Amino acid sequence: MKFIVEGITKCAPRLGVLKEIERHPNITLETPMAMLYTRGGSIPHITNEVFKLITTKSQIIQIPLVSTYNFEDVMTHYNGTIAEFVGMKECISCMTVQDPGDYTQPGHHVQDLIPLWTRHGKVLLNAKLYMILVELFKPDMYYFLSDGDTNIASPTKRVNKAVQNTVKYYKECIEIHKNSKILKNSFAMGVIAGGYNLKARKDCMDVVCKIDSIGGYLIDGLHNNGPEVEFLCAEEIKPVVEYIVENLHHTKLKAIHGCWNPVTILQLIKLGIDLFDTSYCHIVTERSCALTFSLDLSNTEEAFELNLRQSQFADDFRPILPGCACLTCVKYSRGYIHHLVTVQELLGPLLLTIHNVHHYTKFFETIRECIRNDTLRILEETITKQFNLYQNGVKEKRDEDEELNSTEVVRDEVNRTNEDNVQIPLVPTC
Repeated sequence: MKFIVEGITKCAPRLGVLKEIERHPNITLETPMAMLYTRGGSIPHITNEVFKLITTKSQIIQIPLVSTYNFEDVMTHYNGTIAEFVGMKECISCMTVQDPGDYTQPGHHVQDLIPLWTRHGKVLLNAKLYMILVELFKPDMYYFLSDGDTNIASPTKRVNKAVQNTVKYYKECIEIHKNSKILKNSFAMGVIAGGYNLKARKDCMDVVCKIDSIGGYLIDGLHNNGPEVEFLCAEEIKPVVEYIVENLHHTKLKAIHGCWNPVTILQLIKLGIDLFDTSYCHIVTERSCALTFSLDLSNTEEAFELNLRQSQFADDFRPILPGCACLTCVKYSRGYIHHLVTVQELLGPLLLTIHNVHHYTKFFETIRECIRNDTLRILEETITKQFNLYQNGVKEKRDEDEELNSTEVVRDEVNRTNEDNVQIPLVPTC
């Protein structure tokens, strides 16, 4: 597999292609793009048959080891690849360590080992064990093992240890990769660790960037995954990402994972990031919401997101997003989906997933088109305006609820005081 980038400008939005894939030599994937987020090898809430109704275009599926570790015994006796095993052989597979859609517990470190919190408990991995699993899974793409347990609040000692571990794993993984006949055609990517400490990032890059045979880099250690990533401020991560991108080989693929909101995604693309994932769609679906931000540069009327649990949609027979071509919008109404999520029918999150993933993939198609036409700034302004209006509305609603709750608390306290002050009349005696 090869990555070819158009243009050589650093820290700027760019177009690229992934091509010459061993299992799919005729497939070409354009970047920037988002890998399809999976758990246990399946997109949450939908089957492979339903997935084919979302898109007919080739996609990369993200295979987090934390949710597929229990496949080890089966894959030992299975001759195919992980993509074939999960029934998505038409897709390109990319193996990652952690699950970007689920909070990764910090701490619990053991010397030279990485804790992996699977469904069956904690599993400790080193580079050798990890590469054995990679050879069993036979992914088209994968990242080397790394210590990404850092965030903006991590102390210097933890950051330095993360870099030390990542460098050690990198040296061991690259050696195994070079000598592996199974992985000789896999697209291997190094990992840049170091939290928000620029010196630590430089120390990691000094080692990882020495070898030119790897295909790209993952910028790790910015967060501990999960829904909280959606609310990370782009201004906090920008100096770190910008510094890293400036010092990496410009011809290499650059990836960042996590539940980033679309506004932050656009900021990261402007810095030169090529690869993301769709875990954001999953957390939006889990709160019974649908993405409706406009991809039309001349239209800012649509709401950024709809919460279909709200009673206002009970009698709304319009599609989630007028003009959307996904199966959900073509055949179902807001009111019907409101009913499904209210009574907790399984069909509710299924229909929301279909729409959200479809809309998110269209979002990246629009991004690529805007980069070609030099209109990315207009798209960013359009979506940022919708996002800010949505956030302000959420804040106002939260403030109203808090005020209402405080009023009810005061009322209850007054009633309780009045009840305590009521004098019980004495029963007269005859």
